[in-house]
Amino acid sequence: MTYLRIAGAVAALVAAVLLALLAADVRAWPRAMTAGDSVYALRPLDASWSASTRLPVGWSRTLLGVQDDLIARHALQLYRANVGVRPRLDTAVQAAAARAAAEAALARVAREPGAARASQAETLLGVLAFGDFSAGAQTSQADQAVSAFQQAVKDDPSNEAAKYDLELLLRLLVAHGERTGSQPGAGPGPGRRGAGGGVPGHGY
Repeated sequence: MTYLRIAGAVAALVAAVLLALLAADVRAWPRAMTAGDSVYALRPLDASWSASTRLPVGWSRTLLGVQDDLIARHALQLYRANVGVRPRLDTAVQAAAARAAAEAALARVAREPGAARASQAETLLGVLAFGDFSAGAQTSQADQAVSAFQQAVKDDPSNEAAKYDLELLLRLLVAHGERTGSQPGAGPGPGRRGAGGGVPGHGY
């Protein structure tokens, strides 16, 4: 019996220590996310959202449910690293790989629950597709851009950036005599600004 009491006391002590460490790890995540967002606002490519944890990082991350937040922020960071970058012959392969990674990350976010976040990802995918079209790619890139903007508006009717970008794109295509395979059924309204890469809302 004495052995069982000692074993029980040790187990209780270990559990208490683990709970205390887990609680500390949980508190570390909001600070890490806020700090990363602050850096992102000034230097997007330098931002990092990584909490310093005592226990395996997945424990507190799963408990708080911040995995989707991290995926979305990483996707935005990849987007910012690629948008506006002009490919060069000596870096063409690396640029293509980085662009594919950004598109894949945004597409993943677009498939996740959460209308506002999915809508933002669709908007940025549309910006990338239209950038390709503007650089001389095939009309199919314009189709992709229109489709992405329409889906963004469908996912989140309050997304003024997507409405603006869709309306502007359709006007540009008409002005240049281009036809797309998509029909503007999302009802674009008078947007106030174009797509941006701001950090999405917190989920922790």
